[in-house]
Amino acid sequence: SKSAGRQSQSFQWEDTRIGHLQMLSEARLGARVRDARATGARAAIERRCSPTLRPLGPLRSPRGTQGRKIPAARASSTGGDDFGSAISPDGIIGPDGEIIKQTRDTMSEEQKALWKRAIKLPMYSVGLAPVLVSATAAFAHHGSFNPLKTLGLCLASVAIIAWLNLSNDVFDAATGVDKNKRESVVNLVGNWKKVFLVANVFLIAGAGLLFGIVSAVPNELATKALYAAICCGYVYQGPPFRWSYLGVGEPLCFLAFGPLATNAFYLAQIPATQAVPAAGAALWSVIPSSMWAISTFIGLSTTVILFCSHFHQIEGDRAAGKMSPLVRLGVDKATSTLKFIVGCTYSVMLVLSLFGVLPFAMWTSAMVSYGFAGEMVKFAETKRGDELKDLKMLATRWHVAFSGMLMLGLIVAKLMVL
Repeated sequence: SKSAGRQSQSFQWEDTRIGHLQMLSEARLGARVRDARATGARAAIERRCSPTLRPLGPLRSPRGTQGRKIPAARASSTGGDDFGSAISPDGIIGPDGEIIKQTRDTMSEEQKALWKRAIKLPMYSVGLAPVLVSATAAFAHHGSFNPLKTLGLCLASVAIIAWLNLSNDVFDAATGVDKNKRESVVNLVGNWKKVFLVANVFLIAGAGLLFGIVSAVPNELATKALYAAICCGYVYQGPPFRWSYLGVGEPLCFLAFGPLATNAFYLAQIPATQAVPAAGAALWSVIPSSMWAISTFIGLSTTVILFCSHFHQIEGDRAAGKMSPLVRLGVDKATSTLKFIVGCTYSVMLVLSLFGVLPFAMWTSAMVSYGFAGEMVKFAETKRGDELKDLKMLATRWHVAFSGMLMLGLIVAKLMVL
């Protein structure tokens, strides 16, 4: 019985020793796991906060290994059981001490949202509207429509808008006005030279296609007007002019997209015989009064987008010395100005329709877009601060709807005459 008691006591001691060893092993593993997770978290934070830092190890699992367990010793960059160096931010340690690679998107949802805002895809409607509205007017006035020419002008115009957006980000980065603008393409890419190079490629391609088409127009006013419109785009933000910092960016925008571009595209899409002025007449005499009115409305609706883009940038613009209309007026007065512009747009269109300058069908169709204008104004009246960053998208919606209704009005007026 004494021998059995000693054996039982020996087993108890052995069990106690094994339990202590297991607890010690689990404690060490837990410490390594915590250290590894802390290392992964630090790497993730450093990678997100600094675009110049890059993780040493691959962050994406190779094709075919997602969801596969990888031994810690193999995953370690230094060998052994160094769990801290074996874990990347997209990996976890399983219960058996092995690293499990998790499927993770290479771009976070936040980054995708920033890139979506940086690309500003709806904003390219400002390049399409002058082309499409003038093409519709050319069809309504002369019955002419060349889809290939219209498509070429649309592509060229979109390329020019891409140059404007990218180069403006580069110029704003140079002055520091966009240093806190996370959706700036320069801030997302981290290299202004690459962005500027891509911008110039768009400019060369767009201008080459644009002037290649317009050069065939017998009226040289079309070429001169488009050249002036592109120059307005550069002096708006480009050095040494930077006229937007003087608060005259909106007038430049109105001229470029309104009377200059819209009328030039009209001359490019009407029959060549109709674009030639009479002997001794001015070059612009071939443009009817209705087109001057239509181009004015296109210029106004485009300028409203630019005007609304400043609402949430007042502090940044003021700090950088950019005297935008919002810096000069403040949010309340700027909101009243926005309401006044919208009201004048529809009122003047009604007057011009009553006097026969525009077909009455244009005003009735344009009123369909009034709901978008009201939503835009109400948003400006009820929101403040960073909430106003979405105001320019509402202005873009109104611009698209308004331009589309102008086109519909021209087509309806054409059909009513037939």
